[in-house]
Amino acid sequence: MDNQGKAHNKLAGNALSGMVATVIYMVSRLLLTPFILHYLSLEEFGLWSLCFIILSYAGMGGFGVNSTYIRYSARYLAEGKSEEISKLLSTGVAYMLSFSMLFCSLLYLIMPFLLERFNIKPEQQDLASTIFLGTAAVFSLELTLGGFRFIINGMHEFAKEKIVSTVAGLIEIIAIITFLALGSGVKGLLYAFAFRLLLETAGYWKIARTLLPSLKISATLISREHFHLFVGFGGKVQILGILGIFLSALDRLFITAIAGLSAGGMFEIGRKLPSTAGMISSSVFAPFLSTAAHLDGSWTGNMNDPLSNRIKTYVHIALVAITLGIIPVIFLVPLQQFLPVSNLILVPAATIIFLYLFFRLQQKQKYYNKINSSELKELYLNGIRFTNIISSTLFVFLIAMAHPIIDAWVGTKYIEAANVMIFLSIGYSIQLSTGAITMIFRGIDRNGRELEYMLVQVLLMVIWIPAATTAYGLIGSAAAIACSSMVSTLFLFWRSNYTFQVRPKEFISRTLLPICVTFFPASAIYAITLFFPTTGRIAGIIQVMVCGIAYTLLSCALFWTTVLNSSEKRKAMELLPFKQKRA
Repeated sequence: MDNQGKAHNKLAGNALSGMVATVIYMVSRLLLTPFILHYLSLEEFGLWSLCFIILSYAGMGGFGVNSTYIRYSARYLAEGKSEEISKLLSTGVAYMLSFSMLFCSLLYLIMPFLLERFNIKPEQQDLASTIFLGTAAVFSLELTLGGFRFIINGMHEFAKEKIVSTVAGLIEIIAIITFLALGSGVKGLLYAFAFRLLLETAGYWKIARTLLPSLKISATLISREHFHLFVGFGGKVQILGILGIFLSALDRLFITAIAGLSAGGMFEIGRKLPSTAGMISSSVFAPFLSTAAHLDGSWTGNMNDPLSNRIKTYVHIALVAITLGIIPVIFLVPLQQFLPVSNLILVPAATIIFLYLFFRLQQKQKYYNKINSSELKELYLNGIRFTNIISSTLFVFLIAMAHPIIDAWVGTKYIEAANVMIFLSIGYSIQLSTGAITMIFRGIDRNGRELEYMLVQVLLMVIWIPAATTAYGLIGSAAAIACSSMVSTLFLFWRSNYTFQVRPKEFISRTLLPICVTFFPASAIYAITLFFPTTGRIAGIIQVMVCGIAYTLLSCALFWTTVLNSSEKRKAMELLPFKQKRA
């Protein structure tokens, strides 16, 4: 079998391994937290949490680098240029070492400011400095040597990488328990963190050398050409990653500023479970980048698309999003008193401008180049299809059981959080269907589509969330988030379908109709909660668990009998552990 066939066939297993590893990590950390709090005070635990808030800013420096490793190691493997992977790795290590040294130096210099800014008591400042700088040093080492991990991903061996990270993570838990029991306090968490990093790095290095015996790191292999890859392609992904972080925090900023801290807390309760479900669904995305990079594909058409034209397109799309965003805001009755002119004038004017701009964009799109690759087209459709199957299974359950889940989890005083969870589950489930698409575009080095999608989403959120929060409070905020996710996702579908030459009928039947399967078991468990309401937390937990098991079994049975085709069923059976053991 050729390299392209191997890359495609490993996709399902790689995606499944990512999802399983994420579930194991989340469950283990959830169970570990009470044990940690038994040995640490809230102040010490808060100090440890603060470390990773600070480190998250350094982590942004790795967004583009990680994707560069994955994309170009996959391309070099496909082209038979394995010697270039050593140059890529050596240059990446030098690049991230420089970044890490700069970050640690800046952190050391601003340490007095941080200690004062976060109101750390004088008697805890020495400990805080040690923890901050220690975790920064360990994290910097992880950033510097993380290339081994992502080169393994680029060679389509995600399952092996996930085995290493999962085993190292479980050993870290044992180390945490041991260090805490020995009285190491919060420093024990640092020691365990460093121990896990050493185990992971050794494991990744061994696997990478096994897959590619010629792989090595040397100062003589550092090249300007590969440095340009990290700055060029990596820089574009870096910007997208920072925009993503901005988007993830934007809703909470608006809600807290407009509706107050209590509304922000209620929103956080309603957001918790959809966010967790989103992490499980999004864990399947990473293999699409390396697979798309490996497949690559040719383009039809001769349209020249210089930077100036792309900027004009982004401005055009921004104007389309702004005019579309204004139209529903005009209909919000509580806001109509602030309009400069009558809504009878504004609505037709905004609608005409929107339709004109959208029509012009549609006409312009006809001249764009298209992907001429049946493999990438299948990857695109299957990516959305399987993401929707996973997401609908998780989120439709959260929608149907929102009120019983919230009642069982935090009590009956948080009804509004359940309504928030319903809207966010709708929005997140729709938004997650874009994950595979954006990874594929990164893999073929066409990041502009992802930027367009994020541009539409951020503009709609900036217009709709403040307006809806002012008019209808927290529920309005959640509805605005769901609507902005829906519209921006539909926009990306429209643009991407043209690029991959997918007709609307084919797209709907392959990717959207499977979602409907979960509506039937969801309706059944929703009816159960209506006709058999529970009282008390224990009874509520039991009802949620029983309904969850029944819903999962029914959904899987319906997917198997009505959605999956013969090749998909065969692939699913191949992924089962007991089938592999028999083979």
